[in-house]
Amino acid sequence: MTAKVPFEYPQSLEEYMVTEKEFLARNPQYTILCSGGAVFNDKDQLLLVQRAKEELAFANFWEIPGGKVDDTDETILHAVAREVKEETGLDVTRFVRKIGEFGWEEFSKRTQETAVWQKLIFEVEVKTFEIQLDPLEHQDYLFATEEEVAQDMAGQVTLRWITPINKELNLEAFKLRRQGNTTRAEAA
Repeated sequence: MTAKVPFEYPQSLEEYMVTEKEFLARNPQYTILCSGGAVFNDKDQLLLVQRAKEELAFANFWEIPGGKVDDTDETILHAVAREVKEETGLDVTRFVRKIGEFGWEEFSKRTQETAVWQKLIFEVEVKTFEIQLDPLEHQDYLFATEEEVAQDMAGQVTLRWITPINKELNLEAFKLRRQGNTTRAEAA
């Protein structure tokens, strides 16, 4: 007997209700899977979190909540919900749509092997906006408009992205949200 899924999701995302192992078996070109959750507030602003200054990789850069899919995650969508919860304290109640994906390669001097990473990004809705950051991972957060993301500036805050594709997918999230191609009825 499977446990009750703690969030809604549209039929179009059913293919992501699989484990990391199952996904990688179907997509052998990848070796590591990551995920991210784009959270919008009621003003259509995107939640961004700033990586901690103590982070070894990309300290002080801005991103949406996300991280590696763990082998203990029930499914990829569960991994997104877990990462959003761990990094912001927010509970995902609904997956709206897939925004996009991107990948990269990383060579390990230690293992002398190249890992092929793939990151899947989804728009999610949350129960409340009472944000509690994990200070080991993130030092600040803000909600940014599409124009602010496009201009790399939210108020007086400069938005530095890990890669240009991070910014592009954030802008794609705004575009897809405007198009509103998934309704609540489809989430049943």
